[in-house]
Amino acid sequence: MRRELLIIAFVMLISLASCHSLYAEFPQKLSANSQAKIWIAYGHGGSAESDLESLQKADLITPSGDASAIQLEPYKSGLLGSISLSEKGCYLLDLQAETALFDPTWYGSSGYRSLIEKYAHVLIPVESGNGYSWSDGEGLEIVPKTDPYGLKSGEKFSATAMWNGKPIAGSFSATIARLPDDVLVIQHSQQTEAEGTCSDGSMSFEIDKPGLWVVSFDATIDEPGSWTASSDDPKGHYKKGDKLQYDSIAPTAFLTFWAGL
Repeated sequence: MRRELLIIAFVMLISLASCHSLYAEFPQKLSANSQAKIWIAYGHGGSAESDLESLQKADLITPSGDASAIQLEPYKSGLLGSISLSEKGCYLLDLQAETALFDPTWYGSSGYRSLIEKYAHVLIPVESGNGYSWSDGEGLEIVPKTDPYGLKSGEKFSATAMWNGKPIAGSFSATIARLPDDVLVIQHSQQTEAEGTCSDGSMSFEIDKPGLWVVSFDATIDEPGSWTASSDDPKGHYKKGDKLQYDSIAPTAFLTFWAGL
């Protein structure tokens, strides 16, 4: 009975974690030569179910491709920052959460050790979509084929998932994090609007309503290796500096963008 309960708890843990998104909230309409506040969270629309204390990477990419680190501070279990929008075009937040290791034996189940990596891009068009398909060819990315500027309900959105610059098979889903409103107003729109699988990273779906959309893509890379922990595991399974072996990499990528009426 104890083993059965542990397995059920393990399944529930994975299910709940898979519903979370690394995404950002920001104003829907922005103009050049202005400032914009951004709130980055790991959770559902309008709330952060898990505290996000830091990010492994948080860069702002300008429409011309220049990158700079974003200064962030804790805010409502997430991270708050301000960005300068000095030119027209699509700015992009390039984010990566802290890497972690997951071993099902910790929860009384069997299985392989996985290196958990979470990446995110956030599309912020400013009077133009120029530069929206930026990619650095590293890790797991969702690279859009559709210009986010002026994107409206009833139109199609297409993108390709890439692992280190090459298309990869996996599964995707799209949800609306919140409905159009003032920035940082709590909404709880969590319904899945589209989902599917693909063998070559290609995904396409209809934008059926306006809002702040978050697309997620999950993949599995069967490549064993070793990883040195960059911080202590919150549950105490490993310490910073420990060198750990894993059987596969389980990356997830997220893409956030606004769609209008």
